[in-house]
Order: sequence, then structure tokens, then C-alpha cells
Amino acid sequence: LTARELPQADARRTVVTGHSAGGQLALWAAARHVLPQGSPWRLPAPPPLRGVVALAPIGDFESAAEQDVCSGALHQLLGGEEYFEERRVHVDPALLLPTGIATAVVQGSWDLTVPQAVTEAFVDAAAKAGELVGLTVLDEVGHFALIDPSADACAVAAEEIAQLAW
Repeated sequence: LTARELPQADARRTVVTGHSAGGQLALWAAARHVLPQGSPWRLPAPPPLRGVVALAPIGDFESAAEQDVCSGALHQLLGGEEYFEERRVHVDPALLLPTGIATAVVQGSWDLTVPQAVTEAFVDAAAKAGELVGLTVLDEVGHFALIDPSADACAVAAEEIAQLAW
């Protein structure tokens, strides 16, 4: 079933969210209409999303590579270090801006998996592209508390989603 087939779903209030690498995918999903011409994933128009909430996303590949996020996983994703520059234009959220879709990012200040600097690099890239991205940094919060239903940080993430969906 699609969202349009479910009677209780309102497709006009769709918010995509993801955590860590899933945060990158959520940002990418909102940017498919700005992918390079000829990309097989490019959409002809913006996706029908109300917004994106990215939780500790890998939102800037250059910064993530400099910080060695996930021990070189970005280079593996792109097929090797030699393809990094050529292929990242298709997947790096920091290069796929502006999207015109409301975006909020939630980051923990104690995140050692995806450091705050990676998120800040994405937010800075968005600002340079003329797009406002909301950034919420949670003090003394690590990487996984954002998706732990028993943690206060998860409630903040849920509230960000609810606010964009409203």
C-alpha cells in the first residue's frame, strides 16, 4: 500500500526521517530533484514532502571523510577513494542544495560516531546555498540516544517530526 491508499494518511504532511547513514538517505530523498542531469535517480520535480528531519546525519561527505566517520565507509559506498569526488555529486547532501524542502537536523554534542562538525558542515553548506536548515544540538547526548525510545533525546526528535508534519 502507498500513503495515498491509506485513509488515515495525509500525503501533504509527509516527513522523511533517518538516523546516521539513514539521515543521509533522508536528506538525499528530499534532494532527488536537484541531482545532476542524467542521474537515473533524478526526479523531474521536488518530491511531495512536508519536510525532512535528519538525526545525526552524514550530511557532508567531505567533512565526514576528514573525520574518518565509520572508518572509511564513505569511500566504500562510492566504490573506492578514487571515485570519491566523481560520485559524491550524486549522493552528498551538502552538494545537493538548495532543495526547497523544510529541513531540521538533530545532533548530540557527545556523538563520537557522526561528530557535530559533520552536521555543522551540512548546515553551513545549506546556508551558503540560501537554504535555512534548523539545527538542534542536544547537550551531553551521544549518537544512539536520538533513536532510543526511553531517552529524552528521542522525544526531541519526535517533536521535530511532529512540528514539520503539522
